[in-house]
Amino acid sequence: MSLKRFFQFFNFSNIFVAFCVLSLTVSSEVLLDTANYTISQFVFFATLFTYNFQRVIKFKQREKHLQKESQENNKISTYLIMITGGIMSAYHFYYFQTNTQIAIIFSGILSVLYPFGIRKIPFSKIFIIALIWTISSMFLLVLENNILINQNIILHLIARFLFVFAITIPFDIRDLKFDDKKMKTIPIVFGERKARLIGLMALFFAEIITIVQLLHFSLPYHHLIALICIFFLSAILIIKSTQDKTAIYFSFWVESLSIYFYLFLMLSTLLF
Repeated sequence: MSLKRFFQFFNFSNIFVAFCVLSLTVSSEVLLDTANYTISQFVFFATLFTYNFQRVIKFKQREKHLQKESQENNKISTYLIMITGGIMSAYHFYYFQTNTQIAIIFSGILSVLYPFGIRKIPFSKIFIIALIWTISSMFLLVLENNILINQNIILHLIARFLFVFAITIPFDIRDLKFDDKKMKTIPIVFGERKARLIGLMALFFAEIITIVQLLHFSLPYHHLIALICIFFLSAILIIKSTQDKTAIYFSFWVESLSIYFYLFLMLSTLLF
Protein backbone atom coordinates (compact mmCIF):
# COMPACT_ATOMS: atom_id res chain seq x y z
CA MET A 1 0.00 0.00 0.00
CA SER A 2 1.44 3.35 -1.06
CA LEU A 3 1.73 6.21 1.40
CA LYS A 4 -0.98 8.12 -0.48
CA ARG A 5 -3.40 5.20 -0.33
CA PHE A 6 -2.62 4.70 3.35
CA PHE A 7 -3.56 8.29 4.16
CA GLN A 8 -6.68 8.00 2.01
CA PHE A 9 -7.72 4.92 3.96
CA PHE A 10 -6.80 6.58 7.27
CA ASN A 11 -9.10 9.46 6.42
CA PHE A 12 -11.89 7.53 4.69
CA SER A 13 -12.14 4.94 7.48
CA ASN A 14 -12.74 7.76 10.00
CA ILE A 15 -9.72 6.65 12.02
CA PHE A 16 -8.37 10.18 11.64
CA VAL A 17 -11.54 11.84 12.93
CA ALA A 18 -11.55 9.36 15.83
CA PHE A 19 -8.04 10.53 16.73
CA CYS A 20 -9.29 14.12 16.53
CA VAL A 21 -12.07 13.47 19.05
CA LEU A 22 -9.59 11.54 21.19
CA SER A 23 -7.25 14.55 21.10
CA LEU A 24 -10.00 16.83 22.35
CA THR A 25 -10.79 14.33 25.10
CA VAL A 26 -7.22 14.20 26.38
CA SER A 27 -7.13 18.00 26.05
CA SER A 28 -10.01 18.03 28.52
CA GLU A 29 -7.92 15.89 30.86
CA VAL A 30 -5.19 18.54 30.72
CA LEU A 31 -7.59 21.46 31.23
CA LEU A 32 -9.48 19.77 34.07
CA ASP A 33 -6.34 18.25 35.62
CA THR A 34 -7.76 14.75 35.66
CA ALA A 35 -7.51 11.55 33.63
CA ASN A 36 -9.60 8.58 32.62
CA TYR A 37 -8.12 6.30 30.00
CA THR A 38 -11.29 4.22 29.76
CA ILE A 39 -13.26 7.29 28.70
CA SER A 40 -10.59 8.14 26.12
CA GLN A 41 -10.68 4.62 24.68
CA PHE A 42 -14.48 4.62 24.62
CA VAL A 43 -14.62 7.96 22.80
CA PHE A 44 -12.17 6.72 20.16
CA PHE A 45 -14.05 3.50 19.42
CA ALA A 46 -17.50 5.11 19.70
CA THR A 47 -16.44 7.69 17.11
CA LEU A 48 -15.31 4.90 14.79
CA PHE A 49 -18.66 3.20 15.22
CA THR A 50 -20.93 6.24 14.79
CA TYR A 51 -19.12 7.84 11.85
CA ASN A 52 -18.88 4.56 9.95
CA PHE A 53 -22.49 3.76 10.85
CA GLN A 54 -23.52 7.04 9.25
CA ARG A 55 -21.44 6.14 6.20
CA VAL A 56 -23.18 2.77 5.94
CA ILE A 57 -26.54 4.56 5.98
CA LYS A 58 -25.33 6.71 3.11
CA PHE A 59 -24.45 3.53 1.25
CA LYS A 60 -28.01 2.39 1.73
CA GLN A 61 -29.59 5.70 0.83
CA ARG A 62 -27.30 6.22 -2.16
CA GLU A 63 -26.94 9.88 -1.28
CA LYS A 64 -24.81 12.12 -3.43
CA HIS A 65 -21.77 12.71 -1.30
CA LEU A 66 -18.09 13.56 -1.40
CA GLN A 67 -15.92 10.59 -2.33
CA LYS A 68 -18.95 8.43 -3.13
CA GLU A 69 -17.00 6.29 -5.59
CA SER A 70 -14.33 5.45 -3.02
CA GLN A 71 -17.08 4.71 -0.51
CA GLU A 72 -18.55 2.10 -2.83
CA ASN A 73 -15.11 0.50 -3.18
CA ASN A 74 -14.48 0.32 0.58
CA LYS A 75 -17.71 -1.10 2.00
CA ILE A 76 -16.03 -4.12 3.59
CA SER A 77 -13.48 -2.07 5.52
CA THR A 78 -16.23 0.33 6.61
CA TYR A 79 -18.33 -2.51 8.00
CA LEU A 80 -15.34 -4.12 9.75
CA ILE A 81 -14.27 -0.87 11.41
CA MET A 82 -17.85 -0.08 12.40
CA ILE A 83 -18.31 -3.51 14.01
CA THR A 84 -14.96 -3.28 15.81
CA GLY A 85 -15.79 0.18 17.11
CA GLY A 86 -19.23 -0.97 18.21
CA ILE A 87 -17.93 -3.99 20.12
CA MET A 88 -15.17 -2.08 21.89
CA SER A 89 -17.36 0.88 22.83
CA ALA A 90 -20.11 -1.47 24.10
CA TYR A 91 -17.53 -3.25 26.26
CA HIS A 92 -16.41 0.00 27.90
CA PHE A 93 -19.98 1.27 28.20
CA TYR A 94 -20.91 -1.65 30.46
CA TYR A 95 -18.48 -0.51 33.19
CA PHE A 96 -19.39 3.19 33.28
CA GLN A 97 -21.45 4.85 35.99
CA THR A 98 -25.17 5.27 35.36
CA ASN A 99 -24.95 9.04 34.79
CA THR A 100 -22.22 8.52 32.22
CA GLN A 101 -24.26 5.82 30.49
CA ILE A 102 -27.29 8.12 30.31
CA ALA A 103 -25.20 10.86 28.67
CA ILE A 104 -23.81 8.31 26.21
CA ILE A 105 -27.29 7.04 25.35
CA PHE A 106 -28.49 10.61 24.78
CA SER A 107 -25.61 11.49 22.45
CA GLY A 108 -25.86 8.06 20.84
CA ILE A 109 -29.51 8.61 19.96
CA LEU A 110 -28.61 11.94 18.34
CA SER A 111 -25.80 10.26 16.40
CA VAL A 112 -28.01 7.43 15.18
CA LEU A 113 -30.85 9.77 14.18
CA TYR A 114 -28.49 12.20 12.44
CA PRO A 115 -28.46 10.46 9.03
CA PHE A 116 -32.19 9.74 9.19
CA GLY A 117 -33.34 13.33 8.80
CA ILE A 118 -32.78 15.05 12.15
CA ARG A 119 -30.00 17.08 10.53
CA LYS A 120 -32.59 18.52 8.13
CA ILE A 121 -34.23 20.45 10.95
CA PRO A 122 -33.31 24.12 10.28
CA PHE A 123 -29.86 24.98 11.69
CA SER A 124 -29.78 21.73 13.69
CA LYS A 125 -26.89 20.12 11.81
CA ILE A 126 -24.04 22.16 13.28
CA PHE A 127 -25.58 22.35 16.77
CA ILE A 128 -26.02 18.56 16.91
CA ILE A 129 -22.39 17.99 15.91
CA ALA A 130 -21.09 20.56 18.41
CA LEU A 131 -23.25 19.12 21.20
CA ILE A 132 -22.22 15.51 20.55
CA TRP A 133 -18.52 16.43 20.39
CA THR A 134 -18.80 18.48 23.59
CA ILE A 135 -20.47 15.62 25.43
CA SER A 136 -17.99 13.07 24.09
CA SER A 137 -14.80 15.08 24.54
CA MET A 138 -15.49 16.66 27.93
CA PHE A 139 -18.84 16.02 29.63
CA LEU A 140 -18.37 12.24 29.84
CA LEU A 141 -15.04 12.80 31.60
CA VAL A 142 -16.70 15.19 34.06
CA LEU A 143 -19.44 12.68 34.87
CA GLU A 144 -17.30 9.56 35.10
CA ASN A 145 -14.66 11.23 37.28
CA ASN A 146 -17.31 12.73 39.57
CA ILE A 147 -16.12 16.29 38.95
CA LEU A 148 -18.34 18.90 40.57
CA ILE A 149 -20.28 20.77 37.88
CA ASN A 150 -19.64 24.35 39.00
CA GLN A 151 -19.38 27.63 37.10
CA ASN A 152 -15.86 26.86 35.91
CA ILE A 153 -16.87 23.48 34.44
CA ILE A 154 -19.88 25.05 32.75
CA LEU A 155 -17.61 27.67 31.18
CA HIS A 156 -15.27 24.92 29.96
CA LEU A 157 -18.22 23.12 28.37
CA ILE A 158 -19.51 26.29 26.70
CA ALA A 159 -16.04 27.13 25.37
CA ARG A 160 -15.66 23.61 23.98
CA PHE A 161 -19.07 23.84 22.31
CA LEU A 162 -18.16 27.18 20.73
CA PHE A 163 -14.81 25.84 19.50
CA VAL A 164 -16.39 22.79 17.85
CA PHE A 165 -19.19 24.96 16.47
CA ALA A 166 -16.63 27.31 14.90
CA ILE A 167 -14.47 24.63 13.27
CA THR A 168 -17.56 22.88 11.89
CA ILE A 169 -18.50 25.98 9.85
CA PRO A 170 -15.85 25.20 7.17
CA PHE A 171 -17.39 21.76 6.61
CA ASP A 172 -20.81 23.32 6.06
CA ILE A 173 -19.17 25.66 3.54
CA ARG A 174 -17.60 22.65 1.81
CA ASP A 175 -20.97 20.88 1.71
CA LEU A 176 -22.74 23.80 0.02
CA LYS A 177 -22.31 21.95 -3.28
CA PHE A 178 -23.93 18.81 -1.93
CA ASP A 179 -26.45 19.80 0.75
CA ASP A 180 -30.10 20.08 -0.20
CA LYS A 181 -30.87 23.80 -0.38
CA LYS A 182 -33.93 23.11 1.76
CA MET A 183 -31.56 22.10 4.55
CA LYS A 184 -31.13 25.33 6.48
CA THR A 185 -27.42 25.30 7.28
CA ILE A 186 -25.67 28.51 8.27
CA PRO A 187 -23.83 28.96 4.92
CA ILE A 188 -26.99 28.22 2.91
CA VAL A 189 -29.03 30.79 4.83
CA PHE A 190 -26.42 33.50 5.43
CA GLY A 191 -23.86 32.84 2.70
CA GLU A 192 -20.17 31.94 2.93
CA ARG A 193 -18.89 35.30 4.16
CA LYS A 194 -21.38 35.67 7.00
CA ALA A 195 -20.92 32.00 7.91
CA ARG A 196 -17.20 32.62 8.36
CA LEU A 197 -17.97 35.68 10.49
CA ILE A 198 -20.28 33.59 12.68
CA GLY A 199 -17.47 31.07 13.14
CA LEU A 200 -15.06 33.85 14.11
CA MET A 201 -17.59 35.25 16.58
CA ALA A 202 -17.87 31.82 18.20
CA LEU A 203 -14.09 31.72 18.62
CA PHE A 204 -14.12 35.26 20.01
CA PHE A 205 -16.67 34.36 22.69
CA ALA A 206 -14.69 31.20 23.50
CA GLU A 207 -11.63 33.38 24.02
CA ILE A 208 -13.59 35.75 26.27
CA ILE A 209 -14.59 32.75 28.37
CA THR A 210 -10.96 31.66 28.78
CA ILE A 211 -10.00 35.16 29.92
CA VAL A 212 -12.82 35.08 32.49
CA GLN A 213 -11.52 31.71 33.67
CA LEU A 214 -8.03 33.15 34.00
CA LEU A 215 -9.27 36.07 36.08
CA HIS A 216 -11.81 34.29 38.26
CA PHE A 217 -11.17 30.53 38.18
CA SER A 218 -7.38 30.15 38.22
CA LEU A 219 -6.92 29.02 34.62
CA PRO A 220 -3.12 28.71 34.25
CA TYR A 221 -1.47 31.35 32.08
CA HIS A 222 0.17 28.72 29.89
CA HIS A 223 -3.24 27.21 29.15
CA LEU A 224 -4.50 30.64 28.12
CA ILE A 225 -1.53 31.04 25.77
CA ALA A 226 -2.21 27.63 24.23
CA LEU A 227 -5.89 28.40 23.76
CA ILE A 228 -5.14 31.77 22.17
CA CYS A 229 -2.82 30.01 19.72
CA ILE A 230 -5.36 27.36 18.74
CA PHE A 231 -8.15 29.93 18.40
CA PHE A 232 -5.89 32.09 16.22
CA LEU A 233 -4.97 29.14 13.98
CA SER A 234 -8.63 28.13 13.79
CA ALA A 235 -9.58 31.66 12.78
CA ILE A 236 -7.06 31.62 9.92
CA LEU A 237 -8.40 28.33 8.55
CA ILE A 238 -12.00 29.52 8.88
CA ILE A 239 -11.20 32.75 7.02
CA LYS A 240 -9.57 30.78 4.21
CA SER A 241 -12.44 28.27 3.93
CA THR A 242 -14.25 28.43 0.60
CA GLN A 243 -16.06 25.95 -1.62
CA ASP A 244 -13.05 25.97 -3.93
CA LYS A 245 -10.67 24.47 -1.38
CA THR A 246 -9.51 20.90 -1.93
CA ALA A 247 -10.92 17.99 0.06
CA ILE A 248 -7.60 17.62 1.89
CA TYR A 249 -7.92 21.20 3.20
CA PHE A 250 -11.06 20.25 5.12
CA SER A 251 -10.49 16.57 5.88
CA PHE A 252 -6.91 17.09 7.08
CA TRP A 253 -6.04 20.70 7.91
CA VAL A 254 -9.33 21.85 9.42
CA GLU A 255 -9.96 18.48 11.06
CA SER A 256 -6.45 18.59 12.53
CA LEU A 257 -7.36 21.61 14.67
CA SER A 258 -8.56 19.22 17.38
CA ILE A 259 -5.15 17.57 17.40
CA TYR A 260 -3.37 20.94 17.50
CA PHE A 261 -5.58 21.81 20.47
CA TYR A 262 -3.89 19.05 22.46
CA LEU A 263 -0.42 19.70 21.06
CA PHE A 264 -0.54 23.40 21.95
CA LEU A 265 -1.66 22.58 25.49
CA MET A 266 1.17 20.10 25.95
CA LEU A 267 3.74 22.44 24.38
CA SER A 268 2.67 25.32 26.61
CA THR A 269 2.96 23.04 29.66
CA LEU A 270 6.51 22.07 28.69
CA LEU A 271 7.63 25.61 27.87
CA PHE A 272 5.99 27.50 30.72
